[in-house]
Parts: sequence; structure tokens; C-alpha cells
Amino acid sequence: MWTAILAGLLVSIDAFFIGISFGTQKRCKFWHIIAINIGLFLLCILGYFLGVWIGNYLDLELDLVIGMLFITLGLWVMLSYFLFEHRKKKDSEDAINNKKQINIWLTGIFMSIEAMFITIALVLTLNVTTILIPITVALAHFVYCTITFFLAKYLRRFPPMLGHVISGVALIVYGVLAIVI
Repeated sequence: MWTAILAGLLVSIDAFFIGISFGTQKRCKFWHIIAINIGLFLLCILGYFLGVWIGNYLDLELDLVIGMLFITLGLWVMLSYFLFEHRKKKDSEDAINNKKQINIWLTGIFMSIEAMFITIALVLTLNVTTILIPITVALAHFVYCTITFFLAKYLRRFPPMLGHVISGVALIVYGVLAIVI
């Protein structure tokens, strides 16, 4: 039970800071959040069915695999900022805008994949097959991401890098917990 609560808190922390990092970017619009979360919801449903299938048909210990995937995703969230945002001083304005759009979509894709893995992990660790798991994970991402997206409009001084780093660290902590617990 405590693992599920801690996993839920880390999901919230991740989506919370991704929403802030999206909200502090002028190029990111609310329709980006909606489109990303529709994809996230679909991947959570897929993750639910994959988790049920893995739990029913494969007799594998997936703690290490799931943990390593979360650690990899966490590192990507942090590194993506430096790969696409930090190097913008050398580029033209059009190249900067294209990189920001790519970064928004890549972060959304990885957030969606991360939510799918959380869904799989919750199905496997809780050994519960209820459709409420993917709905809850997707809804938590959407609500926290939306709230903080709009709050970030008032937090223009909040550095986007900090949001990426905190999101990445939350994913890494979740990965380590998946391995250890």
C-alpha cells in the first residue's frame, strides 16, 4: 500500500514540475498539454493491458527492468533540457524555436511512456487488475500538469531547467525504489 502511495506522489511530483517547465516556455500552449495527455491516457491503457498480460502469462521478476527504465527516463528528462535548450545561444531564432517545439513534444512523449511504465509497475506490484489504475495515473498527470502549467504563467522567474531536473530526479528515485522494494 505504501509503495502505491509513494508511486502516486512521485507521479504527481513529475507531472507537477513538467507542467511548470511547460508553463514557463512561451512556445508551449495549453493545446500541447491536452494533446500530450490524450496520448498519455492511451499509453496508460496500453500499459494496463501489458501489465495484466505480463502478470498472467510471464513469470518474470521485472523490478530490475522497470527500475532501469525509470532511471533511464529520468536521465533523459534532465539531459533533454541540456541537449535542446541550453545550446540555443549558438543557433538562429528559427532553429531555437524548432528545438523548443521538439523539446516540448519529446518531453511529452517521454512523460507518456513513463506513465505507461508506472501503470505496468502498479498493476504488477499491486497485483490488482482494475481499469482505475490507468485512469488514475492519466488523470493525475493531466490535473497536476494543467494546474502547474497555468500557475507557471505567474512564475516566469522559475528556471525551466529546475523543473526538468526535479522531474528527472523523481523518476530516478522511483526507479531506484522499484529495484529496491
